[in-house]
Amino acid sequence: MRIAAIYDIHGNYSALKAVLEEVRKSNVDKVIVGGDLAWGPEPRQVMDLLMNYEDEFIFIRGNADREVAYRHGKEQGLDDFVADLNHWCADQLTEEQMNFLKNLPEKKVLNIDGLGEVLFIHGSPRSDEEAIKINTPDEEIRPMIENVPQDIIVCGHTHIQFDRTIDCKRIINAGSIGLQSRADGACWALLGPKVELKVTTMIQR
Repeated sequence: MRIAAIYDIHGNYSALKAVLEEVRKSNVDKVIVGGDLAWGPEPRQVMDLLMNYEDEFIFIRGNADREVAYRHGKEQGLDDFVADLNHWCADQLTEEQMNFLKNLPEKKVLNIDGLGEVLFIHGSPRSDEEAIKINTPDEEIRPMIENVPQDIIVCGHTHIQFDRTIDCKRIINAGSIGLQSRADGACWALLGPKVELKVTTMIQR
């Protein structure tokens, strides 16, 4: 099996569309969408597009999906901007789309050619909002991954691509499609039989 991992779309319809066009040319067997789908400027357009693939793609939930779906606000300790955007995004979505976000799983394990079993999560294996960053010290990450049986973990949440090994665990961040921190395009990952960190630079507007 060969997998395209697309993470942290953040309501960026143009970037999502451009990446999906490139994915179609990449001879993949499956696409996994790693969370934080709708929190951003074009939530309805993104969800309309993704739900065309509801039975074809694999989805896991990100922290922003949970916050939008359950309309988290200041009562959950969020600042005004995040609370207001959560509510605005929720107002753009249909009831079907909100229920879809509410029922997404937190993790998925796939067997990928050349790599074996791979765990896909959004933040860390412990929490969808716990960050594994490119520069997080090894000693901070070890407790996050100590109970993971798989040797490869794919995550997102921090929006910066990396591929690093801690002890015997390989941790891959697919980067962000819609809210990039450092890249010049929409970031994603191609897995099987090797790992390729991809950047789609020709984003159509």
